[in-house]
Amino acid sequence: MGIPGPPVAVLPDTADTRLLIELTSHANDLSEAAHALGCALTSGEDSELWMPLTSHAVTAYIRPFIHSNVRTRLDKMSVVQAIPANFQPVHDVIRNYRNTTIAHSQSTLVMPLPVAILDDRGKGVDVIGVSVTHQMPFVLAERFRDLIRAVGDIVEEATELVLDRLRTWLKEQDTAAIGTWRLPVISEALDADFTSVHRRKRTPQFTTYWRIWEPPQEPIR
Repeated sequence: MGIPGPPVAVLPDTADTRLLIELTSHANDLSEAAHALGCALTSGEDSELWMPLTSHAVTAYIRPFIHSNVRTRLDKMSVVQAIPANFQPVHDVIRNYRNTTIAHSQSTLVMPLPVAILDDRGKGVDVIGVSVTHQMPFVLAERFRDLIRAVGDIVEEATELVLDRLRTWLKEQDTAAIGTWRLPVISEALDADFTSVHRRKRTPQFTTYWRIWEPPQEPIR
């Protein structure tokens, strides 16, 4: 039997708690990017996992820097420092790579071709479509890793300032007030009903999707 953790409460909706939510959300995306890129670097440039992992790292990293209906863009938050000048060129490369290649297919890094198959006499016998693709170079991936770390440090520094204010505020709250704070709305559904159409709201909500386990059927003899 596990040892129970300390009791917790979810802080009410205030300017600082909303700020903490946004920074935590951005930090989560950066952590996801760092994990995917770390797995790619461990697997190696010649691995079949290299392209899907680096592509996902790019997608996760750029999320904080594009428009969202539920949070402020990271580079538009007044509490967050700008990307250091020495990392800006790498950031621009990754952003353009995401926009032209990962999220859309517009760049010369992918070359689709109509190819004719010829016989030994040079006569055409078949036609196929072929795409030639250039993946992220290892040297860029290493610079990308350093960029993610640098931006993560910026978010962590901004988060610590908000946490310090909230910790001071929390100590001033009595138990009666804390007892009125609302808990997140947790619901359950089957994995067959999995969906991502719902947008986050001020009241924290989360759905856990479960799979019904069915024991294997014994063969009929």
